[in-house]
Amino acid sequence: KVLSETYGDYFLAELIEAQDDNHKALVAEVGGLAIGFMCVSTEVDVDLLNKCFELKPYTFLHKMKKKDDTADDETSIASDSVAEEEAAVDEVDEDLTREETLDLETSSVDRKVPSQTSVKSVAPVEVASSKGEVSVADSVRSVSIPPSHVSEQASEVSEKPKEVEEVAEEVEEVVVAEEPVDLGDPSAFCIQLFCIDERYEMRSIDFMAEAFKRFPDKDYCVLTIPHTISEFPLLQVFARCTPRPTSTLEQELYVFHRSALLQNITVRFGTEKDTTGISYITRKYKGKSVVQADYNQYLTAMRDEDGTPLYGIVMECGGQIIGIAIIRAEMDTEYLRSHYGLEDFIYFTQHAPREHGHLFHCAVSATFTNFTKFFLRECLRLCEMSCLYYNVYDSDTPQDKPQTTVEALHHLVQIRPRRQIKYPVELLKGSPPATYNNVPVDGVLKKLPPFALFHINRKLTLEPKMVVNSRIVVVGASDVSLSFLETLILCPHIHFNNLVLVSPEGLPLTAPASLPSSLSYPPDYMRQISLTTSCNIVSAKMTSINRAEQFVEVDNGRKVQYDYLVLCTGSQFQCSLPEVEEKKLSVSSPVSRDVSAVAKIQPFEPPPQVTTLDSVSKAEGIVDWVNTHPGPVVVYGTSLSAYTTIQALLEAGISDIISVQPPTLVSCFNNPAVLKIVEEAMSEAGVKIMRDYVLSGLNCGDNGDLGGIELTPTQGAVETVSCSSLVTLQDKIIDRDTFGGINNSCLVFDGRLVIDTDCHTNDPVIYAAGPLTKYKRAFYSDDFTHHIYCSKEIGERLASIMLPIFDPSFPSADEAELQKYELPRYVRPKQVYAKLPGGYHYLNVGKPQPLVDLQTAMMDPNYGRELITGDKDTGYFRLHLNQYHTVETITCLSKKEIELDNICQLYGLHQEYMNSLEERFDGGLISDFFEYFREPWSLILYHDRFTELREEIKELLTQPNQPGEESLSEKVCQLVDEDLAIEEKTRQALLQEYNNSLAKQSIENRLFSYLSYNKYHLPHYAGRNMA
Repeated sequence: KVLSETYGDYFLAELIEAQDDNHKALVAEVGGLAIGFMCVSTEVDVDLLNKCFELKPYTFLHKMKKKDDTADDETSIASDSVAEEEAAVDEVDEDLTREETLDLETSSVDRKVPSQTSVKSVAPVEVASSKGEVSVADSVRSVSIPPSHVSEQASEVSEKPKEVEEVAEEVEEVVVAEEPVDLGDPSAFCIQLFCIDERYEMRSIDFMAEAFKRFPDKDYCVLTIPHTISEFPLLQVFARCTPRPTSTLEQELYVFHRSALLQNITVRFGTEKDTTGISYITRKYKGKSVVQADYNQYLTAMRDEDGTPLYGIVMECGGQIIGIAIIRAEMDTEYLRSHYGLEDFIYFTQHAPREHGHLFHCAVSATFTNFTKFFLRECLRLCEMSCLYYNVYDSDTPQDKPQTTVEALHHLVQIRPRRQIKYPVELLKGSPPATYNNVPVDGVLKKLPPFALFHINRKLTLEPKMVVNSRIVVVGASDVSLSFLETLILCPHIHFNNLVLVSPEGLPLTAPASLPSSLSYPPDYMRQISLTTSCNIVSAKMTSINRAEQFVEVDNGRKVQYDYLVLCTGSQFQCSLPEVEEKKLSVSSPVSRDVSAVAKIQPFEPPPQVTTLDSVSKAEGIVDWVNTHPGPVVVYGTSLSAYTTIQALLEAGISDIISVQPPTLVSCFNNPAVLKIVEEAMSEAGVKIMRDYVLSGLNCGDNGDLGGIELTPTQGAVETVSCSSLVTLQDKIIDRDTFGGINNSCLVFDGRLVIDTDCHTNDPVIYAAGPLTKYKRAFYSDDFTHHIYCSKEIGERLASIMLPIFDPSFPSADEAELQKYELPRYVRPKQVYAKLPGGYHYLNVGKPQPLVDLQTAMMDPNYGRELITGDKDTGYFRLHLNQYHTVETITCLSKKEIELDNICQLYGLHQEYMNSLEERFDGGLISDFFEYFREPWSLILYHDRFTELREEIKELLTQPNQPGEESLSEKVCQLVDEDLAIEEKTRQALLQEYNNSLAKQSIENRLFSYLSYNKYHLPHYAGRNMA
């Protein structure tokens, strides 16, 4: 039906009639009824494919005139062996069909196709043809997007993915000439059209043997498909080719070698005679010497130098080595279990310690990549293991045991890192005469260089992954972007081939002291998720968006093509003034806080002595920049970044600092006590503070250098301040280039980029999130924009919105559809950490809500209460408990290091979880919250699975004792609805009912099970037998 609607009623008949030596049509039958059709042709533009894809592992799709180092070993397998094996395969297929009573025949079409076919699904394919003829179903949207995401003027990829499907280390050195040297005739045919009944789609491979019989002189079958088409079963036996950065072809290329039809594949332990074959298939590896050394170590002792068991396994076909894997027994299983979420995939109690292995090297010939998962499964069987692990380190991270990039990485699943508890080790050890030791095992406390962990087990070797080729381009390296990409790559059953991040400085792998941190993506965590493994990083800045041709233009006119575009650029500090005069740049009023003000600002080139921290590199180099301009430095602004920058300058020994603070309704701390402590520290350090002054002009000399600034006070005349450099850190607005790209592409912009509740813009394939955006005015929610919420939570929700596009079985972001004008609910707190003047460490964790002055908020009768301990010397710690006695705000200021990960977990906890906090505080038993929350009893609050335990306990309370009865939770809710203040008599009755209910025993059992299962993290808690 699809073909008829697209090409006419007689399209298939014309294809069949047009058969000749170069065009063949194949049909698959079951019981005399056609269930599949394939059209193949030898008209392939091999030169075009070589220009667009890395085809060196496939001898550039040519015959070899002579044995060349560019040919892979599989090309030398004798053609007669192939023919014999194909015949054997046919015999096996015949026997199989008899046993399954399935009459499946695959043959050349030389008769009329039955008029009634049961073809239910059509898999449209395209192929690069010398005549330019393609076949694409009309139901598939064709887009002009090169597979590499980058056109001929493509931006260079700053960091290449470690995961490749060919030998990437050497492939990039290939330069394909118009007529490759020592190459013979083209040796490829293509699939122009393929369709099959979905009931038989797993038998699609049966077509390939018949297709190669029709072209006995061809070694390769190629197939191209649009990026938006997911892989179907036939493609699972093909190998995806790596696109070149300069590719102009608009599809993905898949290659199948006739040798992949062979069935005499064996996997066994390696022997000394395999050394030559292993050297040959690893000859293109940069780490080939490491592979050879480890294999020799296996042959010599079968153990590593430290005594760890070592295994060398080879895969061979036709007497030739086509794969090598070197596996080492995994000795750090305790570390892996405690630092990564492995228990999402395996139960450690069901796997013996010796069943865990570490994959150090794995190389499979490009022709036989469809046997990679089979190879891994056989490795597990031969080594008597059930799990394999592979670590991906940052390029700058030293490794005790060198390893090479494994080509099977896309078959493994990436494991999410776990948040770790900061343990008070000295308290857990106990002091003499105590003899107990409650310190966790060494595997929990061990410090290793951060790495990304990949894993596969017996079960996962039998579960196929869904492969998504859609080009998803993310603009900006904000927390929202990183969270979005992290969620996609950690989805275990989906593999994304074409993820691209466009950012001027690539990934933020450092944390400059001159900028505050949201604590969402510290450097070590960035190395643990290793986005460069699955994403291409384009170090460039977006300047425009072409929605018609679906590409974004970056610096110097380069283009990055997309199928889906995600805009998460956030907002940045800007050096901008509205008017330009010959010698003086002045403003009549301060720049509006509304980001739409960027549209009114005329661009100008600021003097070289004026800068702002609009990038990580500028933040890292701010001290060196100030040192190049000797003299007073002015830091303008009341943002938190202004204070952290002053501290960075003070730590570097720069003392001639002037802090100019424009008037503001609410300070960045929103806490008078913290502001007072910080400003006192600034004064003691020699920083001059000028409050309530607005920057109104720059005084520049004839040579354009900055000589001073003009400041306008709230009352009084304009004042001039001499300085040699100026750092502006007042308001963040949208970058001018970003605004221009959005505005010129006709995306709706109303102060911010307008989105709906599902982060859609007015373009169906362009999404946006973060501080860059705002909701439509129909929501009346100008105060509830994304900038007040946790960016990591926003990114995760954006990913959950887009995942159902690629996998319909994936649950949508909201099970219950939102009402038309109902905004999504974000609940995670906003976190910020900074190092402030005086050497103070500052942490604030608060409820996501519009900013309200603290003094005004405390006047609300439902505000709750605040609990404060310490001062500027001992450490200031403030907890705000709301009217429900739940922690709503945490503020810490101390000269000592703050246990950030621990303290942040207190948000949202009821005071009873914290050992009756209010009762102890009111009784004078708590004098220092820092020490109180370091006590061993509190460690369970910081465990990464404690939130799940709380949810399970809530669920148990909703279960009634008897069917039809009200649960205890329902009774409490009913009483609260009737009267918020529950009488003491009623409380006692509820407590008595709880003690007599089944819920009490269930909760206790669940708690003991939790402590037992997480004993390696929480060894100091009493178990069931001790309680």
